[in-house]
Amino acid sequence: MRRISSNMPIMDNRFRMAERDFQKDRLQRGIASSRALGNLRDDPLAAAHITRLDSAEGRTSRYLQNTEVVKGRWAQAEGYMSEAVSIVQRLRELSIQGASGTYARDDMAYMATEVDALVAELAQVANAKGGDGRYLFAGDDGATPPFRAETSRVPGMGPDTVTGVHYSGDLGQSRIEISDGKSVEVNLAGNSVFWAEHQRVFGATDAGDLRVEEENRFFIDGKEVVLEAGDNAPTMVRKINAAGAAVKASLDPVTGSLNLETTIPHQIWIQNSEGSVLSDIGILGNAGSRPPANWHPDATVSGGSLFDQAIALRDALVEGDQEKVGGAVVGGLDKGLDSLLRNLADLGARNERLEFTSNRLGDEKLALTGWKSQLADLDLTEAITELNMLDYAQKAAYQIAGRVFQTSLMDFLR
Repeated sequence: MRRISSNMPIMDNRFRMAERDFQKDRLQRGIASSRALGNLRDDPLAAAHITRLDSAEGRTSRYLQNTEVVKGRWAQAEGYMSEAVSIVQRLRELSIQGASGTYARDDMAYMATEVDALVAELAQVANAKGGDGRYLFAGDDGATPPFRAETSRVPGMGPDTVTGVHYSGDLGQSRIEISDGKSVEVNLAGNSVFWAEHQRVFGATDAGDLRVEEENRFFIDGKEVVLEAGDNAPTMVRKINAAGAAVKASLDPVTGSLNLETTIPHQIWIQNSEGSVLSDIGILGNAGSRPPANWHPDATVSGGSLFDQAIALRDALVEGDQEKVGGAVVGGLDKGLDSLLRNLADLGARNERLEFTSNRLGDEKLALTGWKSQLADLDLTEAITELNMLDYAQKAAYQIAGRVFQTSLMDFLR
């Protein structure tokens, strides 16, 4: 026969009481913090899910902040580009008036004064800064003014008249991540936004007998082109056209020179990395010169910016040359306006896509927050009900224990 100690039911009862106390304490801590998990050991699987959801929610919040930054900069750039459109439209109106033949030379000089003021205003627009103090149209070099104005004396105008505006920014684009594996360009390159015509570059020498002796590397509009030993001129043309830049290469059928022409209006940007082939065929000049002013001295370069067209209009009005005003100048302004509107439409399309991404990220953040709430947050109604039930059970257990375990000291002395 097995002897059962009278201490066993007492110890068992104490264990059950302590277990209920622990459960009540856990519920009370959960109600105070509104959290279902006080410790990882409460539910390790749910804790692992919550950790991953916290990480995903943090990334989504960061992406949302990035989209707001980009939308803000693009909104500012769009405003300045719209102002530039208004300026160019006014320049075009003045050019049509000047070419009508109904104004005297003095009247055309007055128009030139207004055009000169519009040129200065257009240069200020192109050098606009964003809310963070960085230039909007400088490419990746947001700390440097993208356009540099040259001034000198022009007969019939003031002493500090703008005679040329040159791009001194960068072609690179700073990018910001807006979702996993997806990023967008933040800044814009001014030598594309404010360019008017297709640029053409004609090499200075015959490239027909070219044979590459060693590996050459160069970049056209940021796209790398690699020439290997043994490549000839047709191979170089093919590799340039296949690089993905908005530039078409060809060999001149008469001179045999390498010709480059943009497929959309912008300034060609060539950076030499390794080798001297481009210098040998008369495309690039001094190795130490910085693009875009690194053309070979004998290369023929054509195609101008909006500033070139506006300055040409002012000079033609000063000279009273109605034929020039109504011919090449109006045509150049029309091309510049078309290019500016195309860039503005492209920015609007990108902004629309960014808005879709922003909305999706907002919905995704709400979904992650709801999912995490289901795992981490405590159902207060259920928790309070369970706590009351435990409390009632605990009181009943104490009452029953008091009636069952009535052994006194006299029972042990008998």
